[in-house]
Parts: sequence; structure tokens; C-alpha cells
Amino acid sequence: MNNFFSRSLLLAVTVLLSSCQKEESIPQTDYSIESDDYFQVESTYPNGWIKEARYTDYSLEEDTPYSEFEYYENGFIKTAKVYSSYPQHHLYMEVSRSDDNKPLWSKYYTPEGELWFKTDYKNGLPSEKIVYSEKGTSVYSYEAGNLVMVEFNSADDSSSSITVFDKNAETRTVTVKKDGETILEETYPYTEGLGSTMLTDNQVPLINPFSNIEGNYRKLNEAFFHSPIWENSTDPIKEIHPFRYFYDYFHINFDRTTFASKLAVNSDLYQSIIEQYPVKESEVLVMNYKYKEGSNGFLPRSEERKSLSEEMAQDPELFELKYGDEYVEKVYFGKIIYMIGVLRNMPTGANAEKEIQNLARKKMENIIDGKKPLTAEEHEILNKVWFEVKFFSTLKAHRNGIVLKTHNEYKEVLQEFEEAESSVLQLEYATFEHL
Repeated sequence: MNNFFSRSLLLAVTVLLSSCQKEESIPQTDYSIESDDYFQVESTYPNGWIKEARYTDYSLEEDTPYSEFEYYENGFIKTAKVYSSYPQHHLYMEVSRSDDNKPLWSKYYTPEGELWFKTDYKNGLPSEKIVYSEKGTSVYSYEAGNLVMVEFNSADDSSSSITVFDKNAETRTVTVKKDGETILEETYPYTEGLGSTMLTDNQVPLINPFSNIEGNYRKLNEAFFHSPIWENSTDPIKEIHPFRYFYDYFHINFDRTTFASKLAVNSDLYQSIIEQYPVKESEVLVMNYKYKEGSNGFLPRSEERKSLSEEMAQDPELFELKYGDEYVEKVYFGKIIYMIGVLRNMPTGANAEKEIQNLARKKMENIIDGKKPLTAEEHEILNKVWFEVKFFSTLKAHRNGIVLKTHNEYKEVLQEFEEAESSVLQLEYATFEHL
């Protein structure tokens, strides 16, 4: 009996030791953030999260930055500089944000290194946007985020135009001056529509030279939806229509390594998204819904086309001062949803990254459908990194995004979106040269 007990005890101890050795031999997942040849961590916070880091562009000379950024301790972007290698390496985008993720300012640069346009924000809303070019400077002024005035002054100070927006009266008044003399002043509906003109180089809204515009409305009822998918880029250009689609955009091959900053100058939604997610450490989760309700287009009458062509030939400079270079030929109406799930402070190891990505997808899908919630253990693992799901739409209330953590929060913003009427998705322009 004693021998049996001794043998049983020895067997139990042997099994226990063997089990411990097996557990000790199982490699533990490494969630640390380390530098490599492409990604350099320059400083970290006490919890190991990134404070400052940079990506290197290996297609160019050694140690040439692709992006440089700094996070707050809570994971939000503090500053970011983004570079382009086309047509030559240059800084093209720079942003600064507060520790509660409100924009402070942003700047965009030309390939020659000159400031192209900048936006200053107040309480998270735009307060002033200035656009520079060889032709002159235009200043957009805002109150509580609403555009109230656009003022343009030519480079030689010989001419100017001022557009004043009155939301209460639902009007916009355009005044154009040359050599100190007012050459025209016109009042139009507050919202730009068919026939509205613009100096596209500086984004200057001008007068409408067409009379008795008869739009040709076409009902579309086109809808497109895709469930959350992994994207290599944080650029929403495929999902978000440029608000102003100028004629020359049809002939641009965008450098896919950079944001389409030419659209950021006139598309508040696009600008808001790329300034919140200027850099990425991993793939991003994207869900998108587009609905085109219809479009309204028109063709100027033949006599007006002829008259404007003659006026343009007689004095091209005066013509551009009054009408700009393009006019709205078509207006699209509808709605857009753009949801993005972004990861920051990602571990360097491939296994850890894959594990985090799988949990991020599960979390985002749970927010959308309310099914398969993360376990307490899975939450603990996902909390080792920074993960945010944000809901954007064409509604003004969603322009800067709504952070979503639960399915009920998703249902609330979705209901707001569904109950809202369709709005202007895009103004499509035609050039006066083709009249």
C-alpha cells in the first residue's frame, strides 16, 4: 500500500514537472515596439508607447524621411510631417492637433517647398484658411466653423473680389473690384449651384454669368456598400467624392503614395480625415456606404456660350477676374458614410501584429452588428495598443467624426444619417475654354 502511494505520488510530481516545463517552453507573445531598418522609434513614454517616430523612404537616399510624427501619451496625433517623392522629395503636409484630438493648424506645401495653403482652427473648427498662388492670395474666414467670407487679392494688388455669405438671409454677395473701382456686385443664393463660377487656382467663388438656368435632373438611386475590409492606405479618396471636381482632375494621375491634397483645399470631409490619420503603422479597417440620389446638369444656351466666348476673347484678364476659369456644370446629391478603424503603437513582431489585427476586426464588427463581443482576455490584449473606430458622413455633425465603442452608439449615429435628407455630394465643373 505504501509502495503504491509512493509510486502514485512520484508519477503525479513527474507529470506536474513535465507540464510546467511544457508551459515554460511555449514562447510568449512579444508586444514590444522596436525599431527596424524602415521604422525608427526615437522616444517612448513610460508604458512603452511611441512618443516620436519616423518612417524612412528607401527609394531615395539613406535616412530620407517618408513621415515623421509625435503622439500624445494617450495615442492621439500631436504633430505629423508627411513627405512625397513625386516629382521630387519634399514635405507636402504638416498638421498639429490637441491632446483631445482637435485640430490646431495644418499646412500644405508645393513641390518647390512653398506654402500652398494653411488652415487655422479654433475649438476644433476652421477659423481661417489661406490659399496662395502666383495669381494672388485668397482668405477664407469662418465663424463657429461656418464660412462667412472669401476675400481674394491679386498678386499685383490691382484687383480683388469679396464673397460674403449670409446664412440667415440665405444669400452670398460677390463684389469684384479693379484698380480700386467696383466693376460688379451681385447677390446669389447662399448655396452654390449650377452656373456658379470659380477661379480654381485659388478656390475663389465668383459670379454666375448665366441666366434662366434650366437644370436637367436625372434620378440615379445608385448605392454601394462594403463591409469592413483591410486597406493599405488611410487615404479615403476612393470612398469620398471630391466636393469640387474641377475639369483638370480628369487628367491627373494622383501619386498613390501621398494624399490627394489638391482635394483637401476644398473638401472639408476629406481634409478632416487625412489630418486625423496622416500616418499609419499598420493596415486600416474601412467600411463605406455611398448613395447617389440624383444629379442636376445643364448646358448653357448657345447664345450665352457665344457671348461669353466673345467677352473672353476681348479681355481674358477681366473675364477671369469676373468669372474665374470654370463653372458648375453638374451637381450630385446623395449621402456618404465612411468608417475607419485605426491602430497605433503596434508591436513590431509579425505574430503579435496579426493577433492585434484579428481582434481589431472582431471589435469593429461587433460595433456594427452587436454580435460576438470580445472576451475580457481579448480586451486586455487589444488594449496593449491604441485602437479607434470613427464614423464620418456628409452630415455636418459627423464631419469631424464620431468615436464609436459600442453597437448602441453605432445605431444612434446611423439613425441620424438615415433620417437626414440627401445633400450636395459634388459640384462638377466645366472650363470656359470649352464653351
